[in-house]
Amino acid sequence: MKTMNDAMGNLSALRQAIDAGPYDAVIAGSPENVRYTGDVMISTQNAIRDRLAFIVWPSRREPIFVLCRVEEAYVREHSWIGDIRSFKEFVTRPIDLLADILTELGLEHGHVAMELEYLGAKYEHQLLQRLPQLKLAPAEPIFEQVRMYKTAREIAAMQGGFRGTAKAMFATFVTATVGEDEFSLSRRLANGILLSGAQSVAFNHINAGPNTGYPHASPTGYQVQPGDMLKADSGGYYDDYYSNVGRTAKMGKPSAKEIDLWKRLRAIHHEIADMLRPGRTGRELFARATALHAQHDIPFPYAHNGHGIGLSVHEHPLISPHEELAYAPGMVSTVETRVRWVGEAGYHLEDLYLVTEGAPVLLSDAFDNEEILVV
Repeated sequence: MKTMNDAMGNLSALRQAIDAGPYDAVIAGSPENVRYTGDVMISTQNAIRDRLAFIVWPSRREPIFVLCRVEEAYVREHSWIGDIRSFKEFVTRPIDLLADILTELGLEHGHVAMELEYLGAKYEHQLLQRLPQLKLAPAEPIFEQVRMYKTAREIAAMQGGFRGTAKAMFATFVTATVGEDEFSLSRRLANGILLSGAQSVAFNHINAGPNTGYPHASPTGYQVQPGDMLKADSGGYYDDYYSNVGRTAKMGKPSAKEIDLWKRLRAIHHEIADMLRPGRTGRELFARATALHAQHDIPFPYAHNGHGIGLSVHEHPLISPHEELAYAPGMVSTVETRVRWVGEAGYHLEDLYLVTEGAPVLLSDAFDNEEILVV
């Protein structure tokens, strides 16, 4: 059987945070934090929203996995957690089993941290009906703090994912043809992401011509024309961890104006990436990005310029004007440099970096896009 040390995430740090914290227990309830804590993904937790799963981790005790009975055999085989309790769907309400476990632990009057952002109001109401003296607090900050620091296994999985997605983008761009529609580009890129080792495609936005002026447009029947920009912003799930890559190409030789614009965007991109160093904050990076865009006369209407990533596509720290968390070794962040003119054209570049004691390390290094790729 697996042990806690076999898990992909830093569960020793999570245990320490729970034991040292003010709560009698911490409960994971979102698909991401159940995956992180139990080291197993329950796919139906996403697909069937009322098929709840929880991991109850009491302070200074072992965790208890709560899940639907149809998933029990799989979880027993893949999780490190030994105490697994299951409910029969449509017979026992999952919240009733959770309340029974909290009562068994002597916590019916306890102070418990739970993922209140994920849990629907209906379920919170059910829990407090069963345990009216229970005091609930948000558990999200506990999980966010631990998950910001990636283990070597997490970094390896993410690097492989970003490299695979970037290679798939390169292969899609270089085989694009005039007259090909966006549906065809999207299917080819999706196939490339899967063939690179992804479990599934998380999101897939690849557009041409005027449609590159939108941030996340669905594919259309628009056919690639000579002189069109091609822009992709896509990602897959690799060991349940997201990739999120942005790249740009041109159908035909770029104009001098386009080359100059790309050169200025790349300069911004490199400078912001180099600022991903210990002690810096996302607020500082965002302020510098704002100044650089003004200096280079490039519009910058965006709410962020990059983000942490992992089991969620947006994690802290963010490169945003509201982010006060300081970067530290072991964190990762994308740098997302882009510009769009709706109905005309858009350019997008997004890379993943690892924060170290010194200079940041580029993890999405399979297709550097230093110059606009000419198709």
